[in-house]
Amino acid sequence: MTSTASSRLTFIVFTAGCIALALLFANAPDGGFPSKYAKAPAAQAVQPTRIAIDNEAHAIRFYIDGKQVALLDASGFKQ
Repeated sequence: MTSTASSRLTFIVFTAGCIALALLFANAPDGGFPSKYAKAPAAQAVQPTRIAIDNEAHAIRFYIDGKQVALLDASGFKQ
């Protein structure tokens, strides 16, 4: 095979592949690949798990999902 025939064959195969992909995406249903996975679902509003230091009360407060679950002060842990 000559170099001219080889480059022509490569061009034809590349063009055919591009056309096939274009037809695949053009005829995809509305809930198909591009739109189904392009968007992430809306995240639920969740309060973060955090630790807050209360300098005035000399305590450390522990929160899970926005609710205080424990308190650590000089006397120990409290719930």
